[in-house]
Amino acid sequence: KSGSVFATGDEAEPQLTSAKHDPRLRTVVCRHWLRDLCMKGAACEFLHQYDLTKMPLCRHGDRCKVKDCPFRHISEADRLECVFYSQGFCIHGPFCRYRHVRRDRGDLPVVADFTLGLSQMQAGKDGMTTVRRPAPKPNEFYKVSLCKHFLSGDCPFGDGCHFAHGESELRKFPKPGTGGPSSEPDGEKELSDNMFGNQETTTVDYYQGGVAGGGKPSPILEPENASFFIARAATYRDCSISTVRGEWYVQRKHAEAINNAFDGGRQIMVFFTVGDSQHIQGAALVTSMASYVESADHPHRKRSQSKKAVADGEGAFCYRFQCEWYRTCELPISTALEAAPDLLLPTSLTNYCQDMKSRTGEAVMKAVWNSPLCTLYESWTGGDYDDDEAAAEGAANHKTNPPPVGEAILTDFRCPLPDEIPWPTIPGPGFIFGCNSQTMDECLGRGLFGLPAHMRITAAGIRPGSSIFLYNVSEKLIFGIFEALTVAQMNLEPKAFSKNPKAQTSPFPVQIQVRISLECPPIHDDDPVLNDILRARVGGRIGPLTFAQTEALASLIASQCGALGYMTEYRRGVESGMPNVQAPPIALPPRKIVSM
Repeated sequence: KSGSVFATGDEAEPQLTSAKHDPRLRTVVCRHWLRDLCMKGAACEFLHQYDLTKMPLCRHGDRCKVKDCPFRHISEADRLECVFYSQGFCIHGPFCRYRHVRRDRGDLPVVADFTLGLSQMQAGKDGMTTVRRPAPKPNEFYKVSLCKHFLSGDCPFGDGCHFAHGESELRKFPKPGTGGPSSEPDGEKELSDNMFGNQETTTVDYYQGGVAGGGKPSPILEPENASFFIARAATYRDCSISTVRGEWYVQRKHAEAINNAFDGGRQIMVFFTVGDSQHIQGAALVTSMASYVESADHPHRKRSQSKKAVADGEGAFCYRFQCEWYRTCELPISTALEAAPDLLLPTSLTNYCQDMKSRTGEAVMKAVWNSPLCTLYESWTGGDYDDDEAAAEGAANHKTNPPPVGEAILTDFRCPLPDEIPWPTIPGPGFIFGCNSQTMDECLGRGLFGLPAHMRITAAGIRPGSSIFLYNVSEKLIFGIFEALTVAQMNLEPKAFSKNPKAQTSPFPVQIQVRISLECPPIHDDDPVLNDILRARVGGRIGPLTFAQTEALASLIASQCGALGYMTEYRRGVESGMPNVQAPPIALPPRKIVSM
């Protein structure tokens, strides 16, 4: 019997649960456990351990006649007065553990108040002003949610209450490792709905990984007198390089349209989207006319394009204009279309740079500025590189500088080095799911990951091919790399993650099916490079990632186990035209790639 008074060895150890942070938790021995009758088992709020210093009070007090009674005994005078009896009635009668003091009928209150706490007993009698109950010591969850007593009209804790009395007192939910002591020790933690954050913080802003607004204000004050374009980039790498170098290349047709607007004295804003990412990555203000660059006019680029792309006759990307980036974000195209229904997106079958009406541009601009800031590149190498070389190659500042946080993202732009090859991931955000030591085997065995119901909105960005990671909260390890096979759906497996064989719905009903993209050793939660990559996340490890975080995390995991080196060798072999190049396996240790 695990947790039984008669158990021995490891079974005698008390088991921790996900009970609330209560300073009284397991400070008193369970009466029923002493008789081996406790039905709660590991979920019991009382201590399942024989400790004479923590025994409950004997109901008979100093009148106890039981020989060798294990309970604590105190005198009648030292016992607290019963708050219910002082109000006129106590259901326990003479068997009550608290002291019953008889009073005259005239001394009793006209209307009984049974909501008073035990510490209010002495002050609440004889019509005296009641004393507020003392609140427990502050912890990391201080005023992160509204007080239900305050909302109902009166809070017994007053100014000492640890819950917020009004919206003005609300604080952000703490990040892991930044708060005070937790009632749960390190080690095994129960995977529960609470660990995923509450519904109020799990919003679209949370999905983007930060707080909306902020940053540089929009430079366009009169949208009706400005011109707007949206350009399609091939990769996120191109956008991050553009933020550092402050330039962008377009084809001749679009260069002429930009120059006409520039000659007319109009402000020009360009929005950027990447391939099939289904997101807008930011906005930049054009600061110069587009001029021809002969070195960028590569004839072989024209021949390498598909027939449909060549048919538009727009030529190579050899016209360069200077630009200043004002915003970097990940705004879903669906959100942009809600704001501007007549928005036309650039495609390889139409135009790589699409103009738009002033009204449409203004609506997209507002949506971009209302979306949270995020980086377009995250470093995963953790190495240093020379400032002069980085400046000459248009790369990021050297790694000794801490990564940018908050609004510094718009002043400390960074991009990858020319020879830096990341692990290939589908364009778009990724996601970190959660499990513990008990549910991990089920996650991997079923190929099924789950989330609580209130995280359905945050998982809406998952699509087939998205990069997925699994965080074991018990061991504090991140496993990967997985690939999503489905979008997030409700109850793909209604009985998954449930101990009830008759369950009609899973405790984690927001589910996706996955397969292994790369099987390699996990990375520990305290890895410094990992913490740099995920520094901007809110609400803990579990949740959505930006594309920059997804690519960096996948590359970090792949590089630490050597898989990235094999993938790099494979890509170089394919690009050089080597025959029979063997792709690296999905599990490590991989075989060395050789030409046949």
